Amino acid sequence: MTLPETLLIFVPALPAIGAAAIAVARPAGARASRWGVRAAAAAFAAAVVVAVVVAADGPVAAVVEGNDGDALVGLYASRVTALLGLLTTGVGLVVQSFAGRNLQGDLFARRFFVLASLLTAATTSVAFAATLGLLCAAWIVAGLALAALVTHRATWQPARRSSRRTLRSLWIGDGALLAATLLTIVSVGEIDLRSPAGAAEELADASIAVLGGNVLWVVAVLLTVAGISRSALVPVHQWLPSTIAAPTPVSALLHAGVVNGAGMLLVRLAPVFGSSAVATHVAFAAGAVTTCYATTVMLVRSDVKGNLAWSTAGQMGFMTVQVAIGAFPAALLHIIGHGMYKAALFLRAGSAVMDHLHQRQRPPAHVVARSVRLSVALLVPAAALWAAYVIIHPHLSTAAGVLVTVFAWATAARAVDGWLRSAPFRPVPAVATAAFGSAAGVFAYVGGLTAVETFVADALPAEVPEPVSSALLVATLAAIALVVAVVWLTPGEPMRRLRSRVYALALTSAPVASSLTTRGSSTGVAPVPESRHLRPDMELVRSTRSR
Repeated sequence: MTLPETLLIFVPALPAIGAAAIAVARPAGARASRWGVRAAAAAFAAAVVVAVVVAADGPVAAVVEGNDGDALVGLYASRVTALLGLLTTGVGLVVQSFAGRNLQGDLFARRFFVLASLLTAATTSVAFAATLGLLCAAWIVAGLALAALVTHRATWQPARRSSRRTLRSLWIGDGALLAATLLTIVSVGEIDLRSPAGAAEELADASIAVLGGNVLWVVAVLLTVAGISRSALVPVHQWLPSTIAAPTPVSALLHAGVVNGAGMLLVRLAPVFGSSAVATHVAFAAGAVTTCYATTVMLVRSDVKGNLAWSTAGQMGFMTVQVAIGAFPAALLHIIGHGMYKAALFLRAGSAVMDHLHQRQRPPAHVVARSVRLSVALLVPAAALWAAYVIIHPHLSTAAGVLVTVFAWATAARAVDGWLRSAPFRPVPAVATAAFGSAAGVFAYVGGLTAVETFVADALPAEVPEPVSSALLVATLAAIALVVAVVWLTPGEPMRRLRSRVYALALTSAPVASSLTTRGSSTGVAPVPESRHLRPDMELVRSTRSR
């Protein structure tokens, strides 16, 4: 066995060994933190070496092969999985380092580091698994570890309810993935993920009488259901907002790694998923609905973690739309960028109050005329996108080009408008900095997308047989834009009442305020005051001060 193959095995094995060592030796909280961080750091270092080797010399495989040369079990690092492995191990390292300080004195700190290390090992195994069977096993272990982490404060009723809700929701997808795995084993044997295109051909040729045809579309749909459940897409979406009952390090691990499951699974099995029109269109519908719904709720949430949770759901919907249209490099870039960005946001959520105070202490913003603000916000990002496409030349399909353009333009336009509303500069410097920042952001996004697309060109299919068409994508985007324009821009009392109803519906749609902060009425126990549930740590502070 070569050194790269040995290091590939160490990447998921080291966090698992760390979890086992902490569970068996039961060190004190500080020592448990050091053990978990050192195991995660070693795993990340090994992942870096593996990624460098893969980039320079090609894929690395540490597998046990059968007589026919197909993998029976093992790990496989391509350029796609190397990037995913860097994300999972890097996030695990950063979050556990943060948790070592954040959970000082916590009675369940040791339990956290056991489960966090296990979750890092499981998600890394999902990224590097060489067979569908191993991927399925690691996927289920990751779900169980996540549900256990959500109930970190085991004596807090909302945490226990959130854990039960999460476990029930995730088992929908876990059951679908387990069914897909068993179906493939029965029909064609174990799937070798070193060649998912060959697996798609085998599944297309296989047939089972009770299904009335080949099993490819059934497996593809089951994979889609698994992704929908793990990424909290409609209709299995309520478990993600409920996890705000978990501590901040748990939220960072969840939103940066685990919830990206749809992207990781469907990108790794792109030839199988993309060969079924039913699967791609189901994923597209779930992603589009989730993006609109979750983004609407996110805009009305006032609490920091609730806002971030619904933002993640919307981003996962957008990522799934990218996968459905066949824009796999764009989805991979979104997984990595969103994972790092959202982990940083959650880890600094505790400083939101101080940030708000600093914002209030800033000098008042100069007023930029509304016509100028809208013109700059609409035209500057469009011009920057045109220049980026001319200079960089990204190789995008028609559907991917449309989606990337709309996403980049809308994001940059909203950022420019927000800056011009709050910039503490005079109008001319504010407009100049907005234009420069918008152009820099657009070029960075298009350039990053092109770099990722070039880097993974040999590891991902250039196109799949049954993606969602560009016509359907354009029609969906146009319909969304029309509905938003009519509802928000049409004057009159009927539309004002409709806007109020939409706002109220979005504000009350989250399950946290109602079902997680009170005890169930069926138990006959009176509701506990909401403040005690939302701030359980304050009870400890009060008792300490009283002593």
